[in-house]
Amino acid sequence: MAKQALDAVMDDDNRKMEIIPKQYAAEWKRFYSLLSFVCGGNGYSIIYFCAIISSDIDVYMQKTWLYGLRIFCDWCISRQLWWGHRIPAWYVTLHDDKKKEFGVCDDHWIVARNEEEARDLFSSGLFPLSVLGWPDDTADLKTFYPTSVLETGHDILFFWVARMVMLGITLGDDVPFTKVYLHPMIRDAQGRKMSKSLGNVVDPLEVINGITLDDLHKRLEEGNLDAKELERAKEGHAKDFPKGIHECGADALRFALVSYTGQSDKINLDIQRVVGYREWCNKLWNAIRFAMDKLGEDYTPQTKIVPSEMPFSCQWILSALNKAIAKTVSSLESYDFSDAATVVYSFWQFQLCDLFIEVIKPYFVSDNPEFVSARRFAQDTLWLCLDNGLRLLRKPNV
Repeated sequence: MAKQALDAVMDDDNRKMEIIPKQYAAEWKRFYSLLSFVCGGNGYSIIYFCAIISSDIDVYMQKTWLYGLRIFCDWCISRQLWWGHRIPAWYVTLHDDKKKEFGVCDDHWIVARNEEEARDLFSSGLFPLSVLGWPDDTADLKTFYPTSVLETGHDILFFWVARMVMLGITLGDDVPFTKVYLHPMIRDAQGRKMSKSLGNVVDPLEVINGITLDDLHKRLEEGNLDAKELERAKEGHAKDFPKGIHECGADALRFALVSYTGQSDKINLDIQRVVGYREWCNKLWNAIRFAMDKLGEDYTPQTKIVPSEMPFSCQWILSALNKAIAKTVSSLESYDFSDAATVVYSFWQFQLCDLFIEVIKPYFVSDNPEFVSARRFAQDTLWLCLDNGLRLLRKPNV
């Protein structure tokens, strides 16, 4: 199978697969010499490996992806089934058994009543196929398989994603998705894995709504920690949240998590950073209040804008807006969500609020004829900036 994968790319007379970018084709032979080691002789793993190298699937963390294939191992049966899917395993009792206790004879277990039922055992790996009606040749399967993007955590990349790819290629004749986006895993500010015994678990609702240190301790006491773990957890809370957690709101939490995605495969969540974005959300609120006051109830947006007729300040901010839109769209299309968040933040904070709004304030408070004539241009520009700026902040459909 590995030889076939090599020939699919390197055989000039019968090339079946193109590697994109081109430079990976030159390394294909080198990868071939490592296939047996990387894939551990597992036929499905070899198919899976080839799908990644050939760019049939884009995985944003290929080093982690390939490393995982080297340590590929079994997964607990409960995680391989849909919730509620009965495990097809039975214990058979025979009349001539000397020991009648349940489970005492290892050779009396069977995993299915028939071959078809045994094939259904790994149903979580069949997810991309089964939701579209497989094994029946349904219209949905023909239309939507393979899908486009899978978003998941890197911690189950090999437990679940690998199995979906293997079974998708084997049973569906194609990879189940063309891109895999792996989001980072959230840890505490010190980079430690969140653990109840450490007392460093952060409930998103407590960040959104806020909570006092006393209430954090009460939540711990309602759990099942032993005395030593409870004391250690309280000490952790007192150190990390000496004044509790300030109310931050859902928007600030979402924006903080998005901005963290460029950090690494782990998010070291500092609540003070979320608090900072809460203050930034307040700044946006104040900017919108200013705009609504200066636009007035009778304002009607212009259907056509001619920048060359506007004051320089209006031309400048519209240019900055266009650049922000282009960069944000480009970053979202390349799944660089952190960069997109940075661009949107910078436009609102440093260009719109700190500069443009301050520059146009005299237009609305002075009777200077020059300012009066520029007032309408400032209103139109302000409307465009707010309209498009808020659209950039909306949850993207990528």
